[in-house]
Amino acid sequence: MEWGKTNNDYLTMYPVSGIRLNAGILVLFFLNLFLVIPVFGVPYQPIYAYILLPPLAIMNIWALALIVAPRKLQLNYVLFRGVFGIVSSLGFIIATQKFAYTGLDFKTPMYAIGSFAAYGFALYHYIKSHLRKLKSPRKMKKQERRIPRVPVAALTGLGYLAANLSLMFVTEEAVTIVLMCVYSMLAFVMFHFILELHRYYGLNRRTVGTKKPPISADSQ
Repeated sequence: MEWGKTNNDYLTMYPVSGIRLNAGILVLFFLNLFLVIPVFGVPYQPIYAYILLPPLAIMNIWALALIVAPRKLQLNYVLFRGVFGIVSSLGFIIATQKFAYTGLDFKTPMYAIGSFAAYGFALYHYIKSHLRKLKSPRKMKKQERRIPRVPVAALTGLGYLAANLSLMFVTEEAVTIVLMCVYSMLAFVMFHFILELHRYYGLNRRTVGTKKPPISADSQ
């Protein structure tokens, strides 16, 4: 897409002063806390450890590198946020599979198929809406004023949450179901971070095209 003047605010890097703290919170605290515990939780299933621990290890090493050299990796931090969004979002969806198939003893593959189908559908429309707003921000603002809309991703997430909540009426494993609901909503919330990949693409393209460093929030 074209990166016009209307996207100048969008194509800015994050201030160096906040990279250390944010990288530490996102991975060393948030991601590790919410994924390591379910991976090693009872009942332990090696398959989930094999799937989730390698990307977790990579994200932890990456976060440490950003903490050590935030100024040198300022542009790289944008890419880091996008990859963090993918790892955490998919990680949360995978964690709900463990809750469902080990905690609730599901036997049918339909829950897994439905989960990833809803996830893909919501992510597609979330990205599509984001790109549409960037192409015509003024037009989109006028439309939003005329017709109050809820993003399709949010609706899908709420539907997915409602589906999990409905399970409470047919099972006594209420704690597991609550966890499934929390992790499901977190997976959809992480779409915001996945879109950082698009920002990184634009920043990197601008840097290569102009041979100048992209705008930093420190200078604004």
